[in-house]
Amino acid sequence: MKIFGGAEKTISITSETIAKTIALTVATVFLLNFFGAVDHQLKLIFISAFLAMALNPAVTWITVRLKSKSRVRATGFAYIVVLSVLIGFLMLVVPPLITQTSDFVRDIPRTLDNFKNQDSAVSNLARRYNIDEQLDKIGADLSNRTGELANPVLSTAGRAVATLVSIITILVLTFMMLIEGPLWFERFLAFQPGSKREQRKRTAQRMYKVVTGYVNGQVLIAAIAAAFALVTLLIGNTIFDASVNAVALAGITFIFGLIPLIGNIIGSAVVVLMCLFASSGLAIMMAIYYLVYQQIENVTLQPYIQSRSNQLTPLTVFAAALLGAGFGGLLGALAAIPVAGCLRILLEELLGKKMLSRETIEKPKV
Repeated sequence: MKIFGGAEKTISITSETIAKTIALTVATVFLLNFFGAVDHQLKLIFISAFLAMALNPAVTWITVRLKSKSRVRATGFAYIVVLSVLIGFLMLVVPPLITQTSDFVRDIPRTLDNFKNQDSAVSNLARRYNIDEQLDKIGADLSNRTGELANPVLSTAGRAVATLVSIITILVLTFMMLIEGPLWFERFLAFQPGSKREQRKRTAQRMYKVVTGYVNGQVLIAAIAAAFALVTLLIGNTIFDASVNAVALAGITFIFGLIPLIGNIIGSAVVVLMCLFASSGLAIMMAIYYLVYQQIENVTLQPYIQSRSNQLTPLTVFAAALLGAGFGGLLGALAAIPVAGCLRILLEELLGKKMLSRETIEKPKV
């Protein structure tokens, strides 16, 4: 083979190189298939690890104040508190949600009849183009399907059981990680070279603070959104003489607000739908409110708080959240900001070492 018009050169590929290439290809395919097969299990482990790091400060705080200094008891106490709050919230929100949804579906035929009998421009337009007949068919169809709700409930029973098993798995894994996490961290440090042990311990602690700072920041953002939603709902109840459970709907805003980017959209849709069951005017008011508030939060509050918690610029936070949501969906959106913060720390450590070694090499000898 001639290279750029020069002398001919022979490139030989040994059988050992071919064997290594084949082995590497087979190993890559095997790993891809393996990770594809355990994709769900890896997601459960990731969620558990994230929850463990988020709850660890509270568990450590409780452990220090217990007389027995038992981390198991502190973890159990933290679990009881968290589960009690979640169960209380579900008991506050779910029953009125089911009741109002059932009442709304049951009253649809009567609502359509009232609409057709109105002497308004919209109802006259519907009668002119025979839209009222289509509305009658829709109302009758919904009334017939109201009594068939048991069939989809039975068909989704398997999914509900699978979801319950996943939740129990996450709770058990998180409990184990909270108890054994410090021990595994000490074992990891024990295997590190003595000269690098303190530095790597400091790096790991900084990365851990990034995750806890992200969780605290997201809780603060969700709490602010819930507080503003509560005030708006109370005002709307007074203006439109509605009777929605403002506290429960604000709680829904808080829960979904813990999910970056898409959580607010889901939570606002649920709240607006609940308001629609009570008052169309209140639903329109809340839809406008959420539209304005989310635009303000996405470009100001979210990037500012998370940038302070993770020491990232607002642009980096916003870009990381968008990329994470596009790449990994809900889990990607949850992990994107703390991952970006951890990568920043690793880059700082790496560049710091290079700068230090360069200064040592270029330092003139005396």
